[in-house]
Amino acid sequence: MFVFQKYLWKFFCVWFVIGLILVGFSLLPPWLEWANTVFLFASGLYASCYLWNVLPKGRFIIPFIFFGSIAIESIGTHTGLLFGEYSYEADFGLMFLGVPITMGPAWLSVMGASLAFSKLFSFRHRTVILVPLFAVWLDLAIDPVAANVKSYWIWADGGFYYDIPSQNFLGWYLTALLFAILISRFEQKPTMMELERNNQYLFLMLHILFGFTAFISGLYGVLAVGVSSSICYLFLKKIRTEP
Repeated sequence: MFVFQKYLWKFFCVWFVIGLILVGFSLLPPWLEWANTVFLFASGLYASCYLWNVLPKGRFIIPFIFFGSIAIESIGTHTGLLFGEYSYEADFGLMFLGVPITMGPAWLSVMGASLAFSKLFSFRHRTVILVPLFAVWLDLAIDPVAANVKSYWIWADGGFYYDIPSQNFLGWYLTALLFAILISRFEQKPTMMELERNNQYLFLMLHILFGFTAFISGLYGVLAVGVSSSICYLFLKKIRTEP
């Protein structure tokens, strides 16, 4: 398992650098759109390795997040009640319940990365308190790029933040809160600290990818959101290493 995780992380890092260039500068040709799916599944799989390690008695949560997120997204897509009204525009490949199946690994990436990033703090109930907030923090970078730059989905209504409905961020918070409450009941200390560290990097890398793409497209507020995560990480690491 350890060897698999090491090679998976190396593969993901290489894929990330390639994606940063191709997606950031809009160089991704139509015939290579499947690379986005590979990125999401690779990041989701690596985040699942971390969840597998910290949830030895709650590993059922991994498929629950995968299929549960798809079910929640399906309800949201068909009713507009949770996230607001939107429709998928891009060809995401295989669909399930009217939702791209890639939403499953995407949510695993968000939850695994947010959980690992929350471990930089040390207070009770940090999982329930911080993980949903960190998930929304990620979406503040993801949604403007996905909707306004890449047109992966289109919102029926607007909002104050890059024309995205505020309801969407509430929906993200509630969805992540549901998963975080479940995780908090079963989580234990990781036995492989490398997984936790790399998933903290994953949190930063997602911000870098979408922040850089936003910067190229002139969405400087999204860049600020991405940069803030790196500043937060460096500040917390400095505090933790000081005597």
